[in-house]
Amino acid sequence: MQKFQFKGIEMYLAEAELITPDQLHTALQTQNLNSKKLEEILVMHGFVKQQTIDYFMANIVLPDREKILKQQSHTEISMDEYPTVIEQTIAINQEDAVGALRSGKLKLYLSIKRILKFLLCIVMSFALANIVAHFNIRYLPDFPGRDIFLEFFNLDAEINLPSLYSTVMLAFCSILLVIIAQAQNLNNNSSFWSWIGLSVVFAGLSLDEFISLHERLIIPLRNTFNASGFFYFTWVIAGAIFVMLFLLVFGRFIFTLPRKIRQLFFTAGTIYVAGTIFTEMLGGYYVNQYQKNDMIYVLIFTLEEVLEMLGIIVFIYALLSYISCYMKIVDIGVCIIDRRK
Repeated sequence: MQKFQFKGIEMYLAEAELITPDQLHTALQTQNLNSKKLEEILVMHGFVKQQTIDYFMANIVLPDREKILKQQSHTEISMDEYPTVIEQTIAINQEDAVGALRSGKLKLYLSIKRILKFLLCIVMSFALANIVAHFNIRYLPDFPGRDIFLEFFNLDAEINLPSLYSTVMLAFCSILLVIIAQAQNLNNNSSFWSWIGLSVVFAGLSLDEFISLHERLIIPLRNTFNASGFFYFTWVIAGAIFVMLFLLVFGRFIFTLPRKIRQLFFTAGTIYVAGTIFTEMLGGYYVNQYQKNDMIYVLIFTLEEVLEMLGIIVFIYALLSYISCYMKIVDIGVCIIDRRK
């Protein structure tokens, strides 16, 4: 009864060398996350074409299964036991094909949706903590830890938890871009330098977030341009110039990306710029006109920082989606060498 063999179409494709064991392994990982049919995932990743799937099903898989069923008709396997045997056999064959028990390798499975939800929870927690901290300072009597709580979660300050989070997330974007660039380089893709360029930009943004370079431009630029009103925080002028240069350099490349990724890139950029520049201009106008550091201003700069963080999250989602859907496999290994051997 246990000798019954009923292979999935992925096994036929692997035997025909139309997909590699690593590609099958990648498809199985994806199936664990979204529960789609394996053949759909293989097509989605671009490992095989739908026409190939249809051909194998019609001319190889189904005839082979009919042959097996005829052979099994002479056995004593009941219909109740039949599906169970099939399921067990398929699972074993898949593991054999992809080497699921590869010794010495640590496998990390990442869910894009879970990462997205986790980061959103962090951002909302920072925003709430910031508002509560400023409310405590302005409206509640002094109590132990009040000032320290504000120092930890003040979105309008540097070198605290929100600032560190933004620095790390921008650096994470840079790392993801390097991973994509390396994969494109291995495939001799001319877009390699564009991905590297984006990585350098985000590494620079991460460094700027860490040392607050843009904040140091405010007073020199304000004195130079005698700025006020919406340009009271005068670094936004340099920020606007940077955005235009960025679009000139990378705009054409972004338009060559797949439609979904292109839309996510522009959505992320729009959200980020809306916070970094336009909401910053609104905050500068309010401070310049009313000279108040009240809760209204707190809400303005909270909105600014939240938009920046949301823009980064959308960009991370775009990069992870690109890696998941348009790169055949990402294999990152760490080798530990014992020189004594």
